[in-house]
Amino acid sequence: MMASEQASIDRHTALGWWGDDTLDAHFLRNVQAHPNRLAITDPPDRRALIGTDPQSLTYGELNDRVNVQVAALREAGVRREDIVVFQLPNVHEIVVILLACARMGAIASPVVMQYDRAELSEIFSQLNPAVYITVQRFKKRDMAASFRSLCAEHSVTLLGIDDLPIESTSQTRSPDDERRSATASNEVLTICWTSGTEGQAKGVLRSHNLWLSIGRMVGWGARLQDGDVILNVRPMVNMAAIGGGFYSWLLAAGTLVLQHPLDMTLVVDQIRERRVTVTFMPPAFIVALLKDPALRSRADLSSLRVMGSGSAALPEWATLEMASQFGVEIVNFFGSNEGVTLQSTAATVPDTQLRATHFARMGREDIAWPDFDYAGQLETKLVDTETQEEITEPGRAGELLIRGSTIFSYYYRAPEQTKEAFDDAGFYRSGDLFEIDGDGTALCYYKFVGRCRELIIRGGFNIAPAEIDNLLSDHPGISEVAAFGVPDERLGERVGVAFVPREAAKITLEDVVRHLKSKHIATFKLPEGVVAVDSLPRNPMQKVLRQALSASYALVPGSAFLQEVTSE
Repeated sequence: MMASEQASIDRHTALGWWGDDTLDAHFLRNVQAHPNRLAITDPPDRRALIGTDPQSLTYGELNDRVNVQVAALREAGVRREDIVVFQLPNVHEIVVILLACARMGAIASPVVMQYDRAELSEIFSQLNPAVYITVQRFKKRDMAASFRSLCAEHSVTLLGIDDLPIESTSQTRSPDDERRSATASNEVLTICWTSGTEGQAKGVLRSHNLWLSIGRMVGWGARLQDGDVILNVRPMVNMAAIGGGFYSWLLAAGTLVLQHPLDMTLVVDQIRERRVTVTFMPPAFIVALLKDPALRSRADLSSLRVMGSGSAALPEWATLEMASQFGVEIVNFFGSNEGVTLQSTAATVPDTQLRATHFARMGREDIAWPDFDYAGQLETKLVDTETQEEITEPGRAGELLIRGSTIFSYYYRAPEQTKEAFDDAGFYRSGDLFEIDGDGTALCYYKFVGRCRELIIRGGFNIAPAEIDNLLSDHPGISEVAAFGVPDERLGERVGVAFVPREAAKITLEDVVRHLKSKHIATFKLPEGVVAVDSLPRNPMQKVLRQALSASYALVPGSAFLQEVTSE
């Protein structure tokens, strides 16, 4: 199954952006060059997660496990181009299965641990997978027992990683292996799932070449070095972990340090004990590290060279403080499963503070990016969300459209959704709002504004909730914050703010408004209701679910929050 249109394959191959390299071929080169180098380590709390002890494997040992996994999958009936769905935490087996699928030409479809019967049933119906692989238990959840009947309903073979062998005397190659052709690099390697916060989840098809293009761009931004020690805390199911952590590990022939989930204390302990050099963290960790004295005093980041961030807006002050207090360069990545890959590095955005919100305006013929080897592999533009007119002047928000060597071609068996995702020229509609920005005539940046579908529209004025988040992020009594729209019959929407207070702080609407007014923002952006929460609702990728906040506080009749919001 090809992951891209033939015209894209021909163009990208002719330009030298794509080749015939596969994930397995690259991994085997690492095995041959560094058989005794430490390849991967399990989370130290693996026993608490799934009931078995953590392991560490060299490249040679990891390759042996991959061979055994290939044999086990074949014994279970998996053949070339069959789909393997797996639901695993960040343990070494998730890497083994991904590499095994690549080796035998099967298609890997990882899903987050939070998915339950409803999500899995939909995925099984769409994919008709050959097998589903999971753990016997995850914390207190009995995974295998929970989904045994569902697998039977869909005629899917259920495999538990605890039941799979780790040693085998038979590691012969299949005829399928010998028939792998030069087209393999453009065949589907993975089907990853969009978050589904705006509707039914969609399967994104990505090939070896698509992933490798992402990996090389991320690797350039992270300034990868041979043997880097890379800590991955993101669920290894989509762009952030596969394109970031996994492919960085692959390209650096490094050591992959796994963790699940995002335990702040364990993160700083792993960085210190494993001497981590590169990691990718959500903004929530960076903010917590800078605001929590206990966490900060525990942290030793002396080994850390680069910390990537992404998946949510990063406060401007955070990039500056990470550099001044810890000497750590923050590289801001902006991406999605579909292949959007903007990045903000010291090379492209020298101003440390701007790096939180500004990204290199790549793929523009009028802008040269010295030493950025992959800038030309993407074309970008902004368009008006109503008229689709291209925006070329600064300060006017528009949707980012992008095409190039990283951008997918299809959603799985969803032709209408695929068609809607692209414009007539083949540019992918990212759903994200940016403005053109820069210094004087050098309009070389995109400034992030917010999500198109997250916009709060109050009386005809568009308000980006991410802007409110950023302005409130340095409030001394607030740990985490998210602005959201509350339906209003007269104005369409009003602005609400949910926040997690620091310690025993008592924050009122007046406090929030006073803080925002000190930033001199337009009065129509000021919130009209606030609510303190224990935690913000997030999806598995740690993105705040603003829709959930809107729904929760619009459906509570007579609540103090709603009375504040709807009062004049």
